[in-house]
Amino acid sequence: MDIDRVYYFHVFADTGSLVKACEILRISQPALSKALRLLEQEVGFTLIESEGRGLRLSEYGHMFKAETAPLLTAWSQVPEKLRLGKASVPSRIGSFEVFTTYFLSILTKFTALESLELHEFGPGHLEKAVSDGHVDVGITYVPIPKAGIEFVEATKIKMGAFGLKKFKTTALKDLPFVVPLVPPDGTPSKVIGLDGWPEHKFNRNIRYRVTMMESAMELCREGHAVAYLPEFIVKLHNEKVLPEYRLTELTIPVSQKERLQSVFLITKSHAQESTLHREIAKGLRSLS
Repeated sequence: MDIDRVYYFHVFADTGSLVKACEILRISQPALSKALRLLEQEVGFTLIESEGRGLRLSEYGHMFKAETAPLLTAWSQVPEKLRLGKASVPSRIGSFEVFTTYFLSILTKFTALESLELHEFGPGHLEKAVSDGHVDVGITYVPIPKAGIEFVEATKIKMGAFGLKKFKTTALKDLPFVVPLVPPDGTPSKVIGLDGWPEHKFNRNIRYRVTMMESAMELCREGHAVAYLPEFIVKLHNEKVLPEYRLTELTIPVSQKERLQSVFLITKSHAQESTLHREIAKGLRSLS
């Protein structure tokens, strides 16, 4: 894709006028129109459509602008970074939504992430991504053994069952649990649920299965469900919501020892420990 045409598109999108865009770009209107048509041919979608006597972005045009804005910014910064000797390779981290959403704010306190790629994978798929070199470091508490990778325990985090106060006196068999829907690709190294619940020891009433953790949190906030969650997530959650939506820890038969969940960093076998690896481990240890 021609970067100049992408830039021309953004100038038009920001001004909303071919005339104004031509003035800024210092090119003729026919030249700009041709560049935009060629860009549409490259993309394969109509990005600009007629509106009365003028033009506007189509639905695909708005999507294209949003997707290419960070790329255009990064491209424009390359010469300056080269002059400063700071051209960087993005840090590539893979994990579950538990860590990609809630741990990120903590991680930024321990490392300077100038450029970051954050990937979400389910168990098994995460290990494969590390093995195939798609991510540099993985974070998991459901390790799936795979050739070519190593698991290093970074810390242990405390888990618990959480819900609204109305569930405080509800028996375990009656608690309506919400659990992750994504199945593991492979065989976990121990028999636990995807949320860390010891399935082999304690049965529970699973009422809801969801793909996204935030969907589970919403069910809990609205009083429809309870969830087995890391304590640090509930603490961060409760700091940001109104008192009536705060979650409280519930009584369950799982012992304190069993609630301690090991968190592992995943890297390629025999890979040299990187600064990123050490900083992630330090951030994870701050949770315990």
